[in-house]
Amino acid sequence: MRIVVTGAAGSLGQGLVKKLITDESIEVFATDIKPNPFRPYTNLHYQSYDLRDPEFTDWITEIKPQQIIHLASILQISANMSREQAYEIDVTATKKLLDTAIALAVDKITVTTSGAVYGYYEENKNIITEERKLRGNQDYFYSAHKAEVESIMAEYRSKYPQLKQLIFRPGAILGPNFEGPVVNLFQQKFITGLIGYPSPFNFIWSEDVIDWMIEGVHTDIIGEYNVAGDGVLSMKQIAQKLGKFYLPLPALLIQLVLTIAKPLGLTQYGPEQVKFIKYRPVLSNKKIKECFKHQPRFTSEQVINAFLESEKSKGI
Repeated sequence: MRIVVTGAAGSLGQGLVKKLITDESIEVFATDIKPNPFRPYTNLHYQSYDLRDPEFTDWITEIKPQQIIHLASILQISANMSREQAYEIDVTATKKLLDTAIALAVDKITVTTSGAVYGYYEENKNIITEERKLRGNQDYFYSAHKAEVESIMAEYRSKYPQLKQLIFRPGAILGPNFEGPVVNLFQQKFITGLIGYPSPFNFIWSEDVIDWMIEGVHTDIIGEYNVAGDGVLSMKQIAQKLGKFYLPLPALLIQLVLTIAKPLGLTQYGPEQVKFIKYRPVLSNKKIKECFKHQPRFTSEQVINAFLESEKSKGI
């Protein structure tokens, strides 16, 4: 079986590729805009591509894969990237990849979006199941892009049912040697919260996400699935786990500070980020536990414990 993996040099992508190549029945074709992070393997082919480049589409067309696992996306917009460029990578390139998959008669495409597809709204006080309407926040690019990707995929499910789709909507992912916005939060000298808002997080261990993807490769499972461990931790509880001071502040004060600080280049976060802490979606994992054989290794609390154990040498 030939499988293409995009975003292969990311934290999740590297773990997935390393596990896929242990199966001699699978030939892995991995790509990322970053250089090859893997040592040579007989059943691994790696190419560095920007998803927007025609060469990327030509490469997949030449491979003619049976399955595609699409992990590539923009987590944070850097100083030298515009939102328009991020949109081209997240949304436009994904649509082009779907068109390519249809043209090549790919059997199945697996895509990771995010719990952010539900948006950050006041009604998030209730646990969110997969039946909740998707409505990303337009003022938060990551949420908006992920929701639009899922809208496009829903359209393609209707038009092209022959292309099977498996969509994972993870909460906060942590794992060994993991990088991302949540890890960046943990690395702050103190943890800032909002007065009156517990800001619940439910965490999932990266190896669980990988195991569900691999189970998806070998089965006929399709559909949309929240990806989360059991239970939640508040920002205050997270701070206690990290052994860091917890400072809850008024939401209006944080919005004001970010309104001033972002244009000055003092932070990458704008005032819209307050809702990211204020109305965090708490994901139900009932569906994924019922439909997959693999079950989460850890609860949300145990994920934090395992992550801290793996990161001791880094001084977090």
